[in-house]
Amino acid sequence: MAKLEFRVLGPVEIRTSGGDVVPLPSRRGAVLLAALVLRVNRTVPVDELVDLLWDEDELPGNPRAALQVYVSRLRTVLGDTGRSMLRTGAGGYSLHVEPAQVDIEVFRTLVRSAAETADPADRVEPLTAGLALWRGEPLAGLDTGTVARELTPRLDEERLQAQELYFDARLAVGESADLVPELTELAERHPTRERFWAQLIRAHQASGRTALALATYGDVAERLRDLLGADPGPELRDLHAELLSATDNATESSVVPRQLPASIPAFTGRTDDLRRLDELLPTASLGLVIGPAGVGKTSLAVHWARQVADRFPDGVLYADLLGFSPVAEPADPHAVLSRFLVALGTAPDRLPGNVEEQVALYRSLLAERAVLVVLDNARSGDQVRPLATAGSRCQTVVTSRNELAGLVATEQAEPIRLDVFDPLQSKQLLEARIGARRFASDPASVDALVERCAGLPLALSLLAAQIALRPRRALASFVSALGDGPLDALATADGVGVRTIFSWSYRQLRPELARMFRLVTQHPGTEITPGAAAALAGVPVRDARRMIAELVANHQLIEIEPDRWVLHDLLRVYGQELCEPGEAAEAFERLLHYLVHTGFAAAVLLAPSRVRIELPELPVDVEVVAPTTRDEAFAWFDSEQPNNLAVLRAAAGRADILLWLCVWTIADYLDFRGRSGYPQAQQLALEAAVRLGDLPKQAHTRRDLARGHMAMREWDEAIRQHELALGIAEELGDEAGVAHGSLGIGRVYTRIGDHRRAIEHTQRALRIYERTGHVDARANALNNLGWYHSELGEYEAGLDYAQQSLKLYAEVDSEFGRAVASDTSGYALAGLGRFDEAIALYTVAVDVLRGLGRRLDTADCLMAMARVQDRAGRGDGARASYAAALEILDALDHPDAQLVRNCLAQQR
Repeated sequence: MAKLEFRVLGPVEIRTSGGDVVPLPSRRGAVLLAALVLRVNRTVPVDELVDLLWDEDELPGNPRAALQVYVSRLRTVLGDTGRSMLRTGAGGYSLHVEPAQVDIEVFRTLVRSAAETADPADRVEPLTAGLALWRGEPLAGLDTGTVARELTPRLDEERLQAQELYFDARLAVGESADLVPELTELAERHPTRERFWAQLIRAHQASGRTALALATYGDVAERLRDLLGADPGPELRDLHAELLSATDNATESSVVPRQLPASIPAFTGRTDDLRRLDELLPTASLGLVIGPAGVGKTSLAVHWARQVADRFPDGVLYADLLGFSPVAEPADPHAVLSRFLVALGTAPDRLPGNVEEQVALYRSLLAERAVLVVLDNARSGDQVRPLATAGSRCQTVVTSRNELAGLVATEQAEPIRLDVFDPLQSKQLLEARIGARRFASDPASVDALVERCAGLPLALSLLAAQIALRPRRALASFVSALGDGPLDALATADGVGVRTIFSWSYRQLRPELARMFRLVTQHPGTEITPGAAAALAGVPVRDARRMIAELVANHQLIEIEPDRWVLHDLLRVYGQELCEPGEAAEAFERLLHYLVHTGFAAAVLLAPSRVRIELPELPVDVEVVAPTTRDEAFAWFDSEQPNNLAVLRAAAGRADILLWLCVWTIADYLDFRGRSGYPQAQQLALEAAVRLGDLPKQAHTRRDLARGHMAMREWDEAIRQHELALGIAEELGDEAGVAHGSLGIGRVYTRIGDHRRAIEHTQRALRIYERTGHVDARANALNNLGWYHSELGEYEAGLDYAQQSLKLYAEVDSEFGRAVASDTSGYALAGLGRFDEAIALYTVAVDVLRGLGRRLDTADCLMAMARVQDRAGRGDGARASYAAALEILDALDHPDAQLVRNCLAQQR
């Protein structure tokens, strides 16, 4: 066969002198050929060839014999009938051909020739020819097993070294700009190979793009730290120093910038926040101080920056980005960047012509310097990114009223959220500003001033300034001024004030967000829920959540837990000022409709047998997401509970019908849970009913008021309210009202020991219920009679009434009825000495009541069961029941808690 060409710098091939490809027998045959070609004219040991052809788990039973088969097939392909090309030697095989027939040998010869040539211009041609022999990845198609682990990497390294020589030669002969695309591609493909980066930097420098060269150094330095945890090597460091030297020679000034504004002389508090900023230094390059207007973000950042300025010997840069200015547009970060570059020593006439190169120069100048950058009042992440430092010895601190979540997500900014001062911190600030003597002159007024400022540092500072300017004025007069108009009192004659600062943030809001902010401030309560926010604004809950999230991000609202938000007191006053009277009234009415309609749906889940009331039509712009289970009902009531009294007081005289309905919806919840506020809510409902002149509502409310007084053991007042309710019902001829009142007053009489009178009133109620067919109420009356007779020691009669009650409750499927009738039956059985049966029924009653969420009833039942357990000699059970009752009563702050403690003490 004529001379063949052997090629491994790409797919492994054999070609004839005419250019035809000679087919290879198999992949392993190609591996065998490649191994022999790479060590042409030298013997390759059998063991090495076996390792190349087979992985350990693929070895044939007789590897040597299998190798001989592949050698034989390859000889056939080569036409080597005389075995002169593929020879068998001592312990191995070798391929004997002219080096000029093998592309890798030709490549190596050309590279050696270039390396031995002194003139760079003479190196370019052989290196170009050598690199042209590469047709892609070496040994392509064989990149598995030992070939991929050992042979391919060696060939790759030879090619990379040749490329380094090639670009060195072209740079040496003055080429630069034309090399950038190729060098950029190589550097990106081999990010830890510093020579390519150095060549790329030199190409930029030689092209007159020093800023881009410096930026490239900053990029590779950051990559090496990320990938290898190491700084650039000597070649790159020397090159960087050379670039900086050239840049410094072109600058006008060597002044170290110290641009911080004056700090506050009497800075107080923020110890934890200062510590968190200190902790950023070794770990994070970007700190983000966020919080509402007036909370002291700038003061903290500047104070801290001055404390640590000596750690940044190369300078401190500062810029107000005007993110919330009422008179100026937010600062253009690129204009700020130009100022920073000049401050760092770049002559104005030598600033790069485009933004990208300015950013590159900025980062490069800071790459090896220790500089602190303070960016104040940022409105967006886009303002920050071009100005944030990337050097390992630099730090950037940003302040903003917005959360700038993008910086946290993409730049790993460390957020530090500032809250208002607590009372102690507020007093420290006030004392530092007005002096210890005046501060100590009137402690009561100081407490009131601190409360009115609600911990807002700006408000405290403005107040302190006014106090300091009026040394003869009593502190109490400032308290009065804050009470009359807090935003007016917290302002200076030159226009600096809390209202002004708040307005800067408000003006940045989109119209829908501004409207939402105004309307949520109309909520009289302390906490805002999604449903309430949606009702106030007249939007769907989903939209309300989205808008509230934006207001939280802008720090106009504070999230205290998921789906619960609060307003700073002064922000609330500011937002209420912005609302037109009609807008505010409509929002509040929507809120009441939301509470009434959602509360009604929840109330009937808690007490399904409760007599229904008629509701007004739901406004079309109020969305009600009604609960569907008892747990959801309790959860909804729990979420709105903190606001109940505030909303009701705000509704008094403005929306009395909705006020009364609202109290109707929460009555059972407050009673079941034993929540505070029950008597106050009922009193407000009674006053509303009186203003409305609605006698049935008055009677209903007086019965509910009596229920509250009874729960707190206020027997006389409970009887008085029931008698007044009965009088109204009798006057109206309202039989159901008379029955409900008689049943209720009977409960009170039995609690004060007058069981006969209790029976008399309850029999009257029972007769009415039997006429009206009110099954649930009749069962209730029978159960009460069972209890009263048992109290008189008439246990058989008591048990009979209780069992009748239990059957009726079963008819109407009342879980609560089953519980109370079981409780009464247990009491009667205990009186008959049937303790086991009694305890079993008490256990049923406790489980049902606990499941229904009726905490006070559960505690009463536990106490009754404990007494029976004690009589039955079950001391451990009695102690456990008393302890469970005490836990509930303590949580409710109930007067019976001490009684249970005494019982427990006797048990021990």
